[in-house]
Amino acid sequence: MSSSTPVPAGAGSFRNAGWTPRLVLSLISLLCLVESSAFANIATTTAVPRIIGHFNTTQGGWLVTVTSLAGAASSPLFGKLADVHGKRRVILITLALGGLGELIAAAAPSFGVMIVGHVLIGALTALLFLCYSLIRDVYPKKLVPFAASVSVTGLGLLLIGAPFLIGALIDHYGFRSVYVFNLAWLVAMGAVLVLTTPETKVRRPARMDLLGVLLLSGGVTLILLPVSKGAAWGWGSARVIGLLIGGVVVLGAYVFAALRTREPVLDLRVLSRRTVLFGVLGGGMGNGLAPVISTLLALLAMTPRQLGGTYGLGYSASKYAFVTAPFAFASVVAGVVVGLVVRRVGPRLLMYLGLALFSVGALVLMSAHDTVGKLLAACAIAGLGSGLAVGAMPNLVMAGTSVSEQGSMSSAGGLSAGLVGAIMSTSVFAIMTPTAKSPAPGVLIYGDSGITTALLTVAAVAFASLLIGVIFLRPRDGGVPEKQVVAPVEDAALPA
Repeated sequence: MSSSTPVPAGAGSFRNAGWTPRLVLSLISLLCLVESSAFANIATTTAVPRIIGHFNTTQGGWLVTVTSLAGAASSPLFGKLADVHGKRRVILITLALGGLGELIAAAAPSFGVMIVGHVLIGALTALLFLCYSLIRDVYPKKLVPFAASVSVTGLGLLLIGAPFLIGALIDHYGFRSVYVFNLAWLVAMGAVLVLTTPETKVRRPARMDLLGVLLLSGGVTLILLPVSKGAAWGWGSARVIGLLIGGVVVLGAYVFAALRTREPVLDLRVLSRRTVLFGVLGGGMGNGLAPVISTLLALLAMTPRQLGGTYGLGYSASKYAFVTAPFAFASVVAGVVVGLVVRRVGPRLLMYLGLALFSVGALVLMSAHDTVGKLLAACAIAGLGSGLAVGAMPNLVMAGTSVSEQGSMSSAGGLSAGLVGAIMSTSVFAIMTPTAKSPAPGVLIYGDSGITTALLTVAAVAFASLLIGVIFLRPRDGGVPEKQVVAPVEDAALPA
């Protein structure tokens, strides 16, 4: 099913080269583009208190939810487009959409317009898988495992410094400045990508599954809406129950259609391979739970103690960076470690360790969050877990898919991350809302019991994913050992 198409001059030698200046610049541009998605998440969670106050709304959680939801709904479509038209081209399309969203959010006159901007920003979620998919196709084979692992966690060029930069921008220029900065970043790194990185020659001609896109995105939306509004509407109300049932029915229709379609937007047959499914599930947890933890950290650190009672450090946005920086630094270190050792120990063991550490970090934060020292310790543990899980994901997906399958199946990682982020962000706010109080317009303070229960839920979800991987998603006897196939594989399906 694969075919070759012309690529830019010089691309032929790119595949067989070692580390060259051009290749280094290419990797830096891809790292920075992936980190732009992380930057958008960190900026949103940090700016939520300011945005709530500016627009006088209690619906700040929707900024995270719609970004994650849009990313989840669009990832399979971008993955399929990448198979058909080329991964670099689709990366540039996502940059254009995300940049437009940043522009709209920066100029938004109302909270509703801000939501529209965040829907478009959700397109940047696709960078999490498109970048390492392009790496697999055009980078030297011996460099792929390292480059793919660090591409999804970054080398800290932006991520580690992001909390400090975001804090300074918000404190000195307002929350809109973070959107302007990320727009400029996308334009600059997109230009470097065009100048340094060739387009992939891998193509998989297929018809676009527009019905599948509508069913998949529609079903997810129908489920997430009542989850987020359940506390306000009443969990036993006809509206909530009806939407949940409708979402399940629509997703069931997608499963029925996908199993009867030659080229579904998300191939459930490939996704059902144990190696691929565990990579998608675990990587989705590492990616999707990180912004949830960041949102809870912002509440714990930036709420004044006199309002929070048993929690709250009263930090400014700039000072809050000292709390989140250890999480970012630990995740970056973990991603580099994955790249260095994945060939020796295999990605599965690293995924196990990552999910375990993330769960422990959430439990530490749940039990002790009244001082800065306790917050920092929990951040470091959870950051290591997130970095290990996210770094192991592309290697597990590559181990279980052929080259021609990899573009569309990598999108499942973006879908998983978006779903986990959207479901968990809406769920934790639903858990916390009954404990909230509003001492002044535009100010919403969540009770300690609500935050504690939310963190326990995060820890339980991460640990449940670990158990699923250990018990149900282990490779069958006789399967190809995963640590032997973390490098690019030939265009044939591998046993899970």
